[in-house]
Amino acid sequence: MRVKVVFGGEALNIPWTQIGLGIAIIKVWVDGRGFTSASNSIGSLGYILLETPTTDIGNVDDERRAIFTNLHGRAVHWTIQTNLFVKDGGIATVTLAVAIEQDGIVVEKRIQFQATDCRGVSGLTNALDFTCDMLQMEQDQLAETNTDQVLSDDVVASAADNAPEPSGAAA
Repeated sequence: MRVKVVFGGEALNIPWTQIGLGIAIIKVWVDGRGFTSASNSIGSLGYILLETPTTDIGNVDDERRAIFTNLHGRAVHWTIQTNLFVKDGGIATVTLAVAIEQDGIVVEKRIQFQATDCRGVSGLTNALDFTCDMLQMEQDQLAETNTDQVLSDDVVASAADNAPEPSGAAA
């Protein structure tokens, strides 16, 4: 199974509160089928633009293959842990989990992979941890994985140049 993720988001605390508010957009391709979603709760403060290379996660059982190659309309729980990086050299551990019912019991099916040589910028305080409903992308968007690069070099450079300074940094 081959998986590619593109994620962009930012979250910060509402002034004078401990309430975090964020926004994020995510795209994932699983064996060439593309899905997308958005969220306003990403589970971490900070700023991220992440593109993983297409990663071969090995063979998975038929049940998980059927679930993760057809994410349309499914609630997917995401966990994304990255190192701090700018432009390239990022490392991301990505977990996708889907709850399904088996014999009257809800069980979680997951896939997980680690991607190196990620592109973008990451300045997160913790792992991203959120759930969103995925929708299948338009057919013409599936071709984006043929080049294995969705984000242009200019977009990555602009995101890095315009990333907010870490909290407490000198002005």
